[in-house]
Amino acid sequence: MSKQETSTEFTLARSVTHLLHRAQQAAVNESAVGLADQGLTIRQFAVLAALNDSDGQSQSSLVDVTGIDRSTLADMVSRMEKTGLVKRVKSVEDARAKAVSLTSAGRKAFEGAAPEVMEADAILTEELRKSRRESLLLSLSIISGDYEEEEDEPRKSKKKKKKKKKKKK
Repeated sequence: MSKQETSTEFTLARSVTHLLHRAQQAAVNESAVGLADQGLTIRQFAVLAALNDSDGQSQSSLVDVTGIDRSTLADMVSRMEKTGLVKRVKSVEDARAKAVSLTSAGRKAFEGAAPEVMEADAILTEELRKSRRESLLLSLSIISGDYEEEEDEPRKSKKKKKKKKKKKK
C-alpha cells in the first residue's frame, strides 16, 4: 500500500466527498445560465431529460431515474404541470399511479436546454483526455449507482484485476 492509502489524516484535497461536492457546484454553475434561459433548474431539466428518454413514466420511476426524492419530485411535477411542461394522466398499467409525459412546451424546453447542458459538460471536461473523460463518466456512474455492465465489461475488469494482483506480488 502507498503512504497515502495508509494515512489516517484527513485532507480536503483527497476527500472524494468534498471533491464530488465541488465538482457538482462547478457543474451547476456552468449549466445554470443556459438552463435559466429556458426557465429551468437542473432538477427540472433532469425530469424533462428522463421523460425525453422514456415518456409516460410513473413518478416512482422518475424518482429512480433522476435521484430526486419522492416528495420533492411530486412537488416539482405539480409545478411543472402548472407551467405546462408536463402532464399527468392515469397510468394504463396501474390505476393508482399517474403517468408523467412531456407536453409540446416541455419538449421544446428540453430541446432548447439540452445543447446548453451538453456544452457545459464539454467545458467541464475539456482539459481531460478522452480516455479520462470516459473513466470519469464510468466512475460517476458506479458511484451514483447508475452503472450497467456491458457483456464485455466483466471480462475486461477481471483481466485487469488479475494483472494488478500479479504486479503486487
